[in-house]
Amino acid sequence: MKKVVFIVLILLISIGTIEKVTARSLQSTEKTLEVSEHHELSIKQAIELAYPSALKWNKNAQLLDAINIDLDKPKKGIGANGKRKNWNISFGVPNTNKHFLVTIHDGEIDGLNDLTTEGASPYPKKEFVVLDDIKYDSPELLKKGLEMGSIYPGKDWAKGYNFMLRKDTRTNTPVMLIIGWNRVQTEMKAVGFNVTTGEYIPQKN
Repeated sequence: MKKVVFIVLILLISIGTIEKVTARSLQSTEKTLEVSEHHELSIKQAIELAYPSALKWNKNAQLLDAINIDLDKPKKGIGANGKRKNWNISFGVPNTNKHFLVTIHDGEIDGLNDLTTEGASPYPKKEFVVLDDIKYDSPELLKKGLEMGSIYPGKDWAKGYNFMLRKDTRTNTPVMLIIGWNRVQTEMKAVGFNVTTGEYIPQKN
């Protein structure tokens, strides 16, 4: 669990300092998604919004991970419907070092950045998530997590409920983490689910 929380800390503080790129022309050909009046997206909606831009970057692009960005001002109800306004969606090309990040702010693509680094280790195929394997989305898995009664929304930092999707390479399982805090706000907690089956996955320390 400590390793998972450390990864979450690093990703949640990546609040979109990457250079912004105009992406209106790309969006004109992308699938139109229904968003709420507050421009909130579920994790699957955010991935589907980002995917066309990744495929234009490289036709062999596949999903590495997705996580919401902690940009919301403190208030009640952040993420309580399983949706967030701001996301980082990472893509790569299997067995290469190619890496591409799509940043979403207020429910719209706001940044496209090629993060490929010369000399970086290649991403093995086992690290990638197949979109068709995502059968359960963040709203329904948050509901499952809350029914377990052990996770509460953050108040001041890592606010509300947060969501991360990645591949667990040890078990070859696509996993969504529902991230929050304990009741007294002293320790971050994560509840994991298999996004293909909806099964709860106990997190190891």
